[in-house]
Amino acid sequence: MIRLARAAKPEHISVMPRPLIAALALFAAFAFWPEPASAQFWSPFWSPWSSRGYRPPSQERRFETIKPFGEQHPKAQKKAPDEAKAPEPERPVPYDGDLSRLAELLGALHYLRPLCGEQDRERWRKEMQDLLDTEQPSPGRKDKLVASFNHGYQSYEFTYRHCTPSANLAIDRSLDEGAKLARDIATKYGN
Repeated sequence: MIRLARAAKPEHISVMPRPLIAALALFAAFAFWPEPASAQFWSPFWSPWSSRGYRPPSQERRFETIKPFGEQHPKAQKKAPDEAKAPEPERPVPYDGDLSRLAELLGALHYLRPLCGEQDRERWRKEMQDLLDTEQPSPGRKDKLVASFNHGYQSYEFTYRHCTPSANLAIDRSLDEGAKLARDIATKYGN
């Protein structure tokens, strides 16, 4: 029997382990694999309506080139000097957080009190309207206060469908916290 002599391995060459080679091959296969084309359906009878890739043109851009003679394009019109000025930033009011919480409590009471038997269904909405009339907030602040009122209403609307002992407890706590907030705002920031 003839034995073949193994060639001597040079010492500066190392052999990569087989799992590492397999991992590199797998990485190379996925890294350079082409992605499938989306919305490209080939058909010998192709039309834009038979393929899934057709989308009608948007309504906004359809007639943008049609305009009366002599009229400027809406994007090219110049703004008036009054519109060019940015409105002055509103100074924050120090009690906005407390006022927002009070509005939220009024919204909660507007939902919970009629649910638990109060006859005057609009009392808490009137209280909120009186608060807005007294405060006379800017439109941005008014929107925030109204959003707080609505949040208070909706948070309890999702929770309670019938008057329960916990709903009565929530009413009592809301009344106490609202009275405390109103008293604190009046004493700290009142005239």
